[in-house]
Amino acid sequence: MNRHLLLIGPGYLGKEIQRAFVAAGWLVTVASRSSQYSVDLSDLESVESLADELSSDRIFPSHVIHCASASAGRGASAEVRLNCYLDVYKKGCENLTEVFLDAHILFTSSTSVYGQQDGSIVTEDSITQPSADTAKVLLDAEYAILDANGTVVRLSGIYGDKKSYLLTRLFSGEATMEGRGERILNHIHHRDGASACLLLLERKLRGIYNVSETTNLTLKETYSSLCEKFSLPMPPSIPASESTRSGLNKRVSNQKMLDYGWQPEYPSFLHAAESVASSLNLI
Repeated sequence: MNRHLLLIGPGYLGKEIQRAFVAAGWLVTVASRSSQYSVDLSDLESVESLADELSSDRIFPSHVIHCASASAGRGASAEVRLNCYLDVYKKGCENLTEVFLDAHILFTSSTSVYGQQDGSIVTEDSITQPSADTAKVLLDAEYAILDANGTVVRLSGIYGDKKSYLLTRLFSGEATMEGRGERILNHIHHRDGASACLLLLERKLRGIYNVSETTNLTLKETYSSLCEKFSLPMPPSIPASESTRSGLNKRVSNQKMLDYGWQPEYPSFLHAAESVASSLNLI
């Protein structure tokens, strides 16, 4: 069987996806703005040129993963950030589905498309009414993939080796806990994100899938466990109104993925905390 993956966006998650697919025996070709196979996802002609170049090199991808990130740069305005999302995600997905008609396309989206604020459990069938304009763009991008009979992976907050905003702030003393710390956290280790993508494409699964940890803890539960583990003081509390994240509160279910046989290596953030802290030279 032809198993040749075209990976768009070799960033933090993309590099781990590449490693996982190569280890599983797939051929992987990488494309980005700066790689050998250069592409601007927002430009249809650029995507068509990429397809022509691959064809001339006798590379015929059977699968495509769009995991490019829309980074507008630190300090960018909301308008600039939104335009970046439109270019990379909405236009990018539309252009990929128009050009790579015969490929199975997977798009790495985000659980931010769920706008629930009441701590309820969200599944792939839950309503999606995000308040953020960027999350609305992700939904539009998802529609393009789903209309092409592709696969959408809604990832929780990604962390992993040498990357954890939560641990970095906790060890630096910058962490705070809004209100009573009742907000539910949803994470996914980058290796588990990659293994989920591999399973979905190898099993030829299409549609929408939540990729998140199995045990969702509250902010207070997480901080309490981490502070006990690493002998750190609990972060100070701040009014919920002062937090940019206080309005986001949901418990993302990964049961659909579990039903298909996926098992995360790290079922909760706490399972990976020590190894991630070590990779960040925090311990």
